[in-house]
Amino acid sequence: MRRRFHLIFNPGAGVIGSPLLEASLRALERAGARITRSTPVDFHGVRRDARAAAASGKCDAVIAAGGDGTIRHVAAALLDQPLPLGIIPVGTANVLAQEIGLAPTANAVVPMLLEGPIIRVACARANDEPFLLMAGAGFDARVVATLNQRLKSRLGKAAYAGPLVGALIRDMDTLAVTIDGRRHEASWAVITNARHYGGRFVLAPRTGIQERGLEAILFKAKSRAELLAQLMSLALGRLHARAAEGGNVEMLPCSRVSITAHHPVPTQIDGDVAGTTPLEVEAGAEELQLIVPAQTGGIGNPAR
Repeated sequence: MRRRFHLIFNPGAGVIGSPLLEASLRALERAGARITRSTPVDFHGVRRDARAAAASGKCDAVIAAGGDGTIRHVAAALLDQPLPLGIIPVGTANVLAQEIGLAPTANAVVPMLLEGPIIRVACARANDEPFLLMAGAGFDARVVATLNQRLKSRLGKAAYAGPLVGALIRDMDTLAVTIDGRRHEASWAVITNARHYGGRFVLAPRTGIQERGLEAILFKAKSRAELLAQLMSLALGRLHARAAEGGNVEMLPCSRVSITAHHPVPTQIDGDVAGTTPLEVEAGAEELQLIVPAQTGGIGNPAR
């Protein structure tokens, strides 16, 4: 049973005072856990503190408390390390929590951190940055690029409404997407390492974080109406069926993807702004040791 933890959370991520965070920490301490904490002010500090915790030999796991972006930066410091990562999902979308079947309650989080199994997670890279979930260019990156972070910290998912409408009404992007040497075109592309997207939505049912390899989702909308129809298919869990029916969505397993455009197009990595095209994505060979709920540990190959 794990008892020594180092907790990393970023005050700028809006997690201070989270009911889930505070309830989980109290329950861990009641169970006899010893928790050291750090509050880095940026993602460089997040990685620095995670590396220091791994090198100290004084903890059984590092806990990342935050959204998927914060979790990604902690994970980047723990790749190919024996020290496992645990999460307290206090972000907006919490895609990784959905991926591992973790409910956002202290009753689910605390037993997982103390006794949950550890799985090996296959990590990928985008422009040499490690990621756990997805990278992309076009529509969703335009949404996060115009998102007001302060408003997001107050309103949660409701803060996405304005950027979502703004991205919908602008002209379609034109992307050249080279997938394992074969050229395609799309107006929006997501290269995913995970099944879930934007929280509970299932984007790519054929892949998952324990699988080596990626799935390229190419949205080929030519109009706002087509793009809106694609988004509705995603929300209704019918995107895979739409692709299978020969619609304007294509899903392709892949290991290497290059995305370019004539003009710079915004990109995102695990839901955070990541500059503009070009975007180079590869499956990679690095792994992360991730603590998961007991029911998730039976899927795939546990690390131990």
